[in-house]
Amino acid sequence: MIDALKLWVFFGDSQLTGAELTSDALMDALARRHVTVSALCRGIEGFGLGRRIHTERFPDVSTDLPLVACAVDSRERIQALLDDVDRVVADGLVTLEHARLASGDGVAGAEFPREPGRAAKLTIYCGRSERAAVGRRPAYREAVEILRRHGAAGATALLGVDGTYHGWRRRATFFSPRRDAPLMIISVGARDTLAAALPELGAALEWPLVTLEGIAQLKHDGEHLEELPTLPARDLRGLSMWQTIRVYTRQSAQLNGRALYTELTRRLREAGAAGVTTIRGHWGFSSDEPPHGDKFARFTSHAPTYTTYIDRPAKVAAVWPVIDEVTAEHGIVTSSFVPAYRERRGQRVGGSLRLADVTARPR
Repeated sequence: MIDALKLWVFFGDSQLTGAELTSDALMDALARRHVTVSALCRGIEGFGLGRRIHTERFPDVSTDLPLVACAVDSRERIQALLDDVDRVVADGLVTLEHARLASGDGVAGAEFPREPGRAAKLTIYCGRSERAAVGRRPAYREAVEILRRHGAAGATALLGVDGTYHGWRRRATFFSPRRDAPLMIISVGARDTLAAALPELGAALEWPLVTLEGIAQLKHDGEHLEELPTLPARDLRGLSMWQTIRVYTRQSAQLNGRALYTELTRRLREAGAAGVTTIRGHWGFSSDEPPHGDKFARFTSHAPTYTTYIDRPAKVAAVWPVIDEVTAEHGIVTSSFVPAYRERRGQRVGGSLRLADVTARPR
């Protein structure tokens, strides 16, 4: 197990770097560095600096749907590739988050960080066509079932269309959409619950690879579990600190006649939030319900959804009543701290990728 950094990049699918799609340029850069694991996922709705909501529901109007890239490796290797990310992503949001990275035999005994709340987040990485070691069912379905059996609050499998896995490029193509592109299974729950699942997950997967993070689980289907954690605007060195809210629900969850994630996006934009992105999951569950996926027509899909909102801690606290109201009945809501955040649009730059100390508190 090593201390790692998780790099997130949020940008638009029509964005170019020179004559090349930015998504291709970014994933090429990660592949050249043989990043341990990375995945590029397509979003279905979101907004950023431009303030315009882009959604797949109106493809003739929304020509720039969000893309989200995640890359995980040691702190030194992630920091070494930030200049490459700078060169290829001229417009977008880049963040860094702390995580622990475990693989192989190290998965079974891996330990979760203790902050900022009482809960934990476990992300499992595998190939889309990878099979479980026993039974040969799809590895991601086996992992989701193990997590459900152990009592995780929920799990969502996000399909990547490109990325690296154990340092090597894996990419879906038009002619081979089921090629072994990376897939992320993101689960949340009590630390002890997720830790108890690790030995079985390590034995079930052919090439186990996971990250472990500490989080606060604020809500579960309307029930309040923890208070929103607080953070000062800056650390002891004066570096800005940031906070993220993540909402796990399903595409069929409704509020005011809209999908819950759509209503959340609209309300946060009206409240002046920095930006929101939603990805549709491929398979997952919440509570004790059976796992579900995208089996139905798009507008009645029960597929899980994964929404990310990142902002300054004071702004997160200010808009929390909005999030609380929208998730009054449905969804798992979590929060964690983000030590580095930088948003760029042309010459306009906000934030920095210098790592703030989110564990320190001013006296």
